[in-house]
Amino acid sequence: MDCLVLPISLLRKCGTASQQGYRRLPEDRRDVLDQKVTVVVGKEKNEFLIDPFMLEESPFRVLIDVMKEEYGSEVIMDAKGEKKRVNLVELDVILFEHMLWLMNKDCCYTLLQLNNFKDIIDFYVEDD
Repeated sequence: MDCLVLPISLLRKCGTASQQGYRRLPEDRRDVLDQKVTVVVGKEKNEFLIDPFMLEESPFRVLIDVMKEEYGSEVIMDAKGEKKRVNLVELDVILFEHMLWLMNKDCCYTLLQLNNFKDIIDFYVEDD
């Protein structure tokens, strides 16, 4: 399974324009980034660029539905009805990164075997 999962904070840490010089993003790379969904996670509002198909897979679909229903998380759609941004501010970043890691390792069956996925989400929801 090939997909791009890239925390935006890593892009920012790569250096500023004055340190590495300014270069335009090639047109073909812009198309790839335009197809990604921005997912904002945690109180620090860490941003991730995720392939849209990953958000439709069962563990993430359940996560988004539970977070939306229980915690008022926000899903922002574009004019075509496709997800452009998902805000999961109440969720802990560690859980989200672990889910991404499992998906990238094709271990989503591990998440699917968990009977009480909602309990895990509740455990990882950040308290005030």
